[in-house]
Amino acid sequence: MITIPEWLIGLLGTGAGAVIALLIRNAVAHTQNAASAKAGQAIANEAKAAAAEAQRLAASLERDLAHFREKVATEYATIQLLDRIEERLVGALDRIGERFDQFLLTQGKAK
Repeated sequence: MITIPEWLIGLLGTGAGAVIALLIRNAVAHTQNAASAKAGQAIANEAKAAAAEAQRLAASLERDLAHFREKVATEYATIQLLDRIEERLVGALDRIGERFDQFLLTQGKAK
């Protein structure tokens, strides 16, 4: 809080006092504006730093996604590979069926 000395209160009653009061009011307003400007600048600097960090994070995530896509493209099965595996499985199951049929036939002859 700003305190006004007694000698200044006496001047306030005169025209010069009004000018001095106006000067004091302007000085206080200027000080408040300067403080607000510094606070605003600090907030702006924090926002710039946060934006820069967000851009770094986004670039990192883009690189990770590109790497993941490349990994998926090279490691995941293609349709042709799945078709070949299916053919092998069907062939193996058919051979098991044939062996089982042979087993049943040999068991029937043994009785």
